[in-house]
Amino acid sequence: MQLASVAITHRTAPIEVRERLGFPLERQIELLGTWRDRAHEAVLLVTCHRTELYWVADAADPRIGVEWLAAAAGMEASELESCAWLGREVRAVRHLMRVAAGLDSRVLGETQILGQVRRARALAREAGMLGPILDRLISLALAAGRAARIRAGLTPDERSLARLAVQEAERHFGSLAGRSVLVLGAGDTGQLAVAALSRRRPRAVFWSNRSRDRFPRWASENGIVVLDWSDWPARLQEVDAVIVATGAPEPVVRRPHFAVPRRPQLVIDLAVPRNVEPSVAELPDIRLVTVDDLREDPCSDSPEAPPARAELVVATYVERFLRWYRAHLLAPELEATQLVLRALSEREIARAFRAAGVDPQPVAEVIRRAARSLTEKTLAPVYRAIDEDPERAASTLRVLRGA
Repeated sequence: MQLASVAITHRTAPIEVRERLGFPLERQIELLGTWRDRAHEAVLLVTCHRTELYWVADAADPRIGVEWLAAAAGMEASELESCAWLGREVRAVRHLMRVAAGLDSRVLGETQILGQVRRARALAREAGMLGPILDRLISLALAAGRAARIRAGLTPDERSLARLAVQEAERHFGSLAGRSVLVLGAGDTGQLAVAALSRRRPRAVFWSNRSRDRFPRWASENGIVVLDWSDWPARLQEVDAVIVATGAPEPVVRRPHFAVPRRPQLVIDLAVPRNVEPSVAELPDIRLVTVDDLREDPCSDSPEAPPARAELVVATYVERFLRWYRAHLLAPELEATQLVLRALSEREIARAFRAAGVDPQPVAEVIRRAARSLTEKTLAPVYRAIDEDPERAASTLRVLRGA
């Protein structure tokens, strides 16, 4: 079996490509089901910055994954291949570990990706495509992500795309004091945006979501004005900035929402697929910012910098998974060898009883126990060798079986 992956990320593809791969949850489960004929296991990770497919098959060719994703998005494979990251085995393992650690994110160490990776595992399980290899890989990737953030000293509350959006608004206006901001969406990103705004104390923060039960209790306690979904368009002309993160599959803020005359406004769209109609950028006095326009956190190359410390943690967990993976791949070899050795031992022990003039039938259980003990003792050096040299261990197993 082989492990492979295909990744379309903000580092490889523009937002116009990524939003075509931003499949909703129901569609992700459906797509994973169609992958059943191609792979033993598969996991699909979809966020605003990435769509990544990991799978285990007898012969896993990453190009097959590119073709499958392209077909699902209604694209030509050649169009997607030019902006796809491809990986097999160790390369694929290291990539997922780095993703979970927030090392491949626009915001170094951002924490939302951990929940997104957990959700991808849950969807794969629901689709019947989560197997032992990917389940183990994701478990260790999540552990690596948590450990890397602790080792790097990255504060969870300050590591988010929403924080970058608020910083962009501060740069645009010089200060948020005296400004009013409208936030659309009460999911994780929307809540992080409102929390970040509250710390900057703008003049007013308006918050709207399709479902009112998504608002946390702290919203009213911090002076946030919660609006019904039908009321936010009327407020649009009053605010200085709009942050949109609804997770809708199509734009919810459109060009006709901006009436004339209008005041200069900043509109930040944090969603993929985009929640703001791109033509809004053509309106005078409107500046539209997408996730791809936000500035990334600067990263230091110092060995003591957070990224370097996090990379060391990732490397440790990559090796930890690979040791388990090598042992897991040898499981069929071990099982087959155990059966051969036990059968051989039972025959030889029974022959010894007959040579001694003892009928082996009444002591059959003694023979089985002795054969099991001999098998375990014979294979003990092989078990120890798996971590150090799996190829040599596999060769030894084939010799023991007479294969």
